[in-house]
Amino acid sequence: MIDSIIKWSLHNRLFVLVGAFGLIVWGGLESREMPVDVFPDLTAPTVTVITEAHGMA
Repeated sequence: MIDSIIKWSLHNRLFVLVGAFGLIVWGGLESREMPVDVFPDLTAPTVTVITEAHGMA
């Protein structure tokens, strides 16, 4: 089955390229409409540690 898909793709290169380009354009348009919470937060997590130094006046 995979062999026949590969042969078909090699014989119909233009169709495959147009389909791939269409999927890329469609994905780009759909990504503009996604809400912001779908994308992960890229900031590094920060940790604050507060301690007391005993004997340091």
